Amino acid sequence: MKRPSEYLIIQATIGIGLLIAAAMANADTVTTTATMQAAVSDVFSMDFYTDAKVLYTTNIPFTNIDPTKSMCYADGRQEYDGKADTGVVCRSNLNTTWYLKMSATAVSSPPFPMANFKYYMGQPWNRTLNVSADGTLSNAPDWYPAPTSPVVMYTAGTNDKSNLPYGTLATLSFSVNPEGLTSGYTYTISINYTLTVTP
Repeated sequence: MKRPSEYLIIQATIGIGLLIAAAMANADTVTTTATMQAAVSDVFSMDFYTDAKVLYTTNIPFTNIDPTKSMCYADGRQEYDGKADTGVVCRSNLNTTWYLKMSATAVSSPPFPMANFKYYMGQPWNRTLNVSADGTLSNAPDWYPAPTSPVVMYTAGTNDKSNLPYGTLATLSFSVNPEGLTSGYTYTISINYTLTVTP
């Protein structure tokens, strides 16, 4: 039979062992926190685009003007060929409605009669989602006289507001009515595109 002092020593040893085990159980998990900060740059840009169906960028050649026709197309083009003369890719991550504007100005001497210069614009293409863009054309796809002052051609839709990384592609084609043009002259028209958040 054990003496009472031996019971106290055994109980004290067990008690200390339990306290040490409890302390170790509480000390094996430590948490600390770090903060990540990401500053996202604004993207609001417009670039020319070409591929097998979008033929030109800054120079759209009309070297094949046939004065016997009422409508002439840019070089390498014919009616209903499924191609476009030029294309601009509009990119934005501003999450706001943007507008694509266009204007055309005769800059040669003699000046080109602007009533004879027409454009065609179809529904733009959201290249990021690979679907037709959900914005609004100002005019249904057809041939119209090119505007001589900046006019809204397309208003961004919901998916266009943040369309990175590939953006929204707007394609345009042009035609020339040779009526009234003088042989031997080279006519030049400046076509300006503007990407803006101001309608």
